[in-house]
Amino acid sequence: MIRKRGYSLRGQTIAIRGDFQRKPKVTFDRVQFFTCCRDFAYTARGHVRQYPGSNSVWIMDGASIHRDPKIIHFVRSIGIVPIFLPAYCPFVNPIEFMFGYIKQSF
Repeated sequence: MIRKRGYSLRGQTIAIRGDFQRKPKVTFDRVQFFTCCRDFAYTARGHVRQYPGSNSVWIMDGASIHRDPKIIHFVRSIGIVPIFLPAYCPFVNPIEFMFGYIKQSF
């Protein structure tokens, strides 16, 4: 796969190394998403810890699959507070600040 866009320092050519292989696209239904959330929260691979205490937070967008009452009830039952981002507001997404900081350093 050849990328058409990328980032580099100003005045330098973009260098892309390595072999990139896209994984097959998948679609989640509510049952699969619930199972994925449960497995992530309970397995050692998931890094969800109740720190500090019962005020842990999962930030999700407003997709209907994320707002399913079973998902919200499960997340709250293990001490996690779900926070939903408003639609079309990327500036309130915490990771966007980090992306902006990284882009400024280039």
